[in-house]
Amino acid sequence: MLIFWPFTIISLILAIIAIALNKRKILYISSILILPMSLYLAATPRFEVWGLIFPLLYVGAGISLKKKKRWMAFWLVVPIFLAFAWLGYIVINQ
Repeated sequence: MLIFWPFTIISLILAIIAIALNKRKILYISSILILPMSLYLAATPRFEVWGLIFPLLYVGAGISLKKKKRWMAFWLVVPIFLAFAWLGYIVINQ
């Protein structure tokens, strides 16, 4: 669990940078960094499928940047931010 949160936070920061700079390769790196947390969440009963969707949202955002649709990339990354903000809140307040 120690390695999951730093990779997740770095992934979220890189996603902001990628969308701001219009660099889709950075979003692909973010999808790789979020993979350990996603696989961990996919093993839990509440996040069975949702855990596997997070890296795909990053890849979809990268494809959106390739097609010059920055707004779509932004909206594909927002659920990841919301999910991990909620999850972080739950972990901190246990």
